[in-house]
Amino acid sequence: QQQQQQQEQEHNGENVSELPTDRPPMLFVDGTLGGGGHSAALLDRLRPGDVVFGCDVDPSALSAATERLHRYTGAAQTSESSLVGTLPLFVPVQSNFRDLADVLPNIANPITGKRIMQLPLDVDVDANANSDAGTDTSDAQEEISFVGVDGMLLDLGISSHQIDTADRGFAFMKAGPLDMRMWGGDWSDIAESVTQITAGATPSISAADICNEFDVAELTRILRVYGDEPRARKIATAIVEARPLATTSDLVEAVSSVVPEFARKGRRMGRTATLARVFQSLRIVVNEEDEALVDVFEHSAPALVRPGGRLVVLSYHSMEDRATKRVIRDGSVRGTRGGAAIEKDIYGNIVGKRRPWKPLGKKRKADEKEVEVNSRARSATLRVGERQFS
Repeated sequence: QQQQQQQEQEHNGENVSELPTDRPPMLFVDGTLGGGGHSAALLDRLRPGDVVFGCDVDPSALSAATERLHRYTGAAQTSESSLVGTLPLFVPVQSNFRDLADVLPNIANPITGKRIMQLPLDVDVDANANSDAGTDTSDAQEEISFVGVDGMLLDLGISSHQIDTADRGFAFMKAGPLDMRMWGGDWSDIAESVTQITAGATPSISAADICNEFDVAELTRILRVYGDEPRARKIATAIVEARPLATTSDLVEAVSSVVPEFARKGRRMGRTATLARVFQSLRIVVNEEDEALVDVFEHSAPALVRPGGRLVVLSYHSMEDRATKRVIRDGSVRGTRGGAAIEKDIYGNIVGKRRPWKPLGKKRKADEKEVEVNSRARSATLRVGERQFS
């Protein structure tokens, strides 16, 4: 994770520790907090006054990460006066990343009580932005209170914490209830410092509901679209015939009845890879991950990241990576075939609305050394985009 953060800093073109001392506070969003590894790496490199919003829909993950990063929280810094002004601030927020554009602007600094994403009138609103914007903000300064974040990180998929917790139902290797709802963790130990945003509908359907109530045609569609599963109809039929299903073991048994442990056509057709695709497909539907990706890519990220800021995305399967590539290249999840050319006038000026992002470099994969440390990084793909001036 620290190696990943170093890669993000390289994309930024400068080390955080080398930034000027008189700059305004830097703001970052960890949109998928998980175990808090990425936020920890960021906080370790930032300066006093800088802020990291750690956001996750899973209350169990929030509690664990907040405990890990307690010394950076407002609660710790207000209870120990010696810490005030010596550390960056970690602000945990319970919210789906699809809603962050509506949530984060209203979050108050737990120490000062002022909204974090609002600037005082005597602060230069473009101090953190590139100087080539070509706009004069002197007249507009009094009208502008919102300030964008310097970077947003999205580590898509499920966290190690969720995989390793059997009673969440995400892993086919562990026996547990067939649930898979990301928001369905333990709420009893959630820290008081966590800002809880529970407004709006949270998915109430579980993976067991899908397996027990959807017909063969719909199950087949889910497995094909979200898992690229070649045996989709055969597996869907097996699931229906095995009803009722209540546990991950029930689903594993249903899939195993029509999928051999090993296949002549290669590992992709074997039982382990097939189970991974089936569980992935159900998880995506349960948590509305495809719709959430559209919302965060086309609304939340462009609304929150300031011009010159970075969007960093780690994806783990082809659907996520295609969406990421299209958004950074074309500005929308659907994209344009081959990437449509940007329209310019005879003087080379861009005509019409600019694309929100500029790709920075090519996609990156974890090297062998990182995979040795974290085997789950093997399937990760990193893409970075720079927010463009509107």
